[in-house]
Amino acid sequence: IQLRTNHVPLQAFLERIGKADTATCPTCGSAPETVSHYLLACPTYTLHRAVHYRPLGFTGRNLKTLLNSKDAIPPLFGYINATGRLRAAFGALEIPDRDGSDSSSDAGD
Repeated sequence: IQLRTNHVPLQAFLERIGKADTATCPTCGSAPETVSHYLLACPTYTLHRAVHYRPLGFTGRNLKTLLNSKDAIPPLFGYINATGRLRAAFGALEIPDRDGSDSSSDAGD
């Protein structure tokens, strides 16, 4: 939900709420760090996108699919974990299996 509403601790949001001096992406320095920039455009994370978004194909590599498709959740969470960009705020995200169950759940708990 936070990615959809842009209320996620990326520079553009942090600047808007007065928690950062600039909206500029701290990893590439070439654009404001918005959700779209972080997920789809930042050159720093090109390799991560190529690896983690591969199951989505080229048609699935857009903001609408990434933020609204159930099938996009595992690749999206894998990408977020691999970049480490949101780890301070959210920790490591648990990646659900393709069937929607949590891959780290234990039936014995």
